[in-house]
Amino acid sequence: MKKQTGFTLVELMISIVLGLIIVAAALLLFLNGQRNVAMQKNTTDLQDDQNFGLAYIAKNIRKANLNSPSASLSNTSNLSGIVFSSANMSDKLVLNTNFNANFVTANIAANASNMRIKTTTTDASTSVTTTNFADATNDQLVIQYRPTDVGGYDCEGKLIDRTDVYILERYFVRTDTNGSGTNAERSALACASSRYSAGLTVATNLETSNTAGLYGSGEIIMKRVDLFRVRFLVQNSSGKRYITVADYNTFPTTKPRILAVQLGVIARAQDKSVERAVSTTQEFSLFGQTITQKTDFPNRYVRTPIMQTVALRNALGGRS
Repeated sequence: MKKQTGFTLVELMISIVLGLIIVAAALLLFLNGQRNVAMQKNTTDLQDDQNFGLAYIAKNIRKANLNSPSASLSNTSNLSGIVFSSANMSDKLVLNTNFNANFVTANIAANASNMRIKTTTTDASTSVTTTNFADATNDQLVIQYRPTDVGGYDCEGKLIDRTDVYILERYFVRTDTNGSGTNAERSALACASSRYSAGLTVATNLETSNTAGLYGSGEIIMKRVDLFRVRFLVQNSSGKRYITVADYNTFPTTKPRILAVQLGVIARAQDKSVERAVSTTQEFSLFGQTITQKTDFPNRYVRTPIMQTVALRNALGGRS
């Protein structure tokens, strides 16, 4: 009779352990792959959203100063393509009493962001380096133009059906009321628009309501925006250079002519990340400044900065 052979108990236990190790390794590789795919998808979706949003904004900003009386664009130019104060508007318009404080191009302190500006200074005598943080505030950009054709749309999607009007568009960051999470996690870049007749002869209200048109909440262009900043390429007797909105508004003498607008956005992905590589104190470089995440906004999100420069073709030349 043939003797039967088989595995011993020890051999069987070793085989099971080796099998479990192989299964665990395969499962770990699978989970890492899933996380990498999710992170890459978040990054790709974020970049797509940013590129689409900035391209949409840039298309309209290129119209700034279109058909304005002067190509010289500044804070004192009548019907200027960038609005800094009521001086840039028609003198026949009756504006909101807070127009100069809340509805013009400015770095407005009330427009808080989820980011901070980091600065480091070194004492030359002691070689001690000090790091300081200041809350970064969102910029607001207000433009106007007179269309040459009908059939297009303003930034809120309203049909442009007349050419004898000036279109006003205000780009700003606000809370997305349809979003989820905390208020900080629902910040979005929006645009509100208005229009008024180019041939006003009597006093006319820009809006009949303090929450309508330019004064309203507008339409969201880009979701999950942590910071929106604007710089201008300016020209004066000293040459050309970029300056921030805040620096332009506090320019001590006659403000220089604006030739281009540079937009900067830091936005985040839709989903939180579980990757430890995504820091809760991320740092970015934007317009030469070091921008870091606020400590009271600790959730891990993939974030990326993006910048785009828009030449103002209607602000070039010597039209008078």
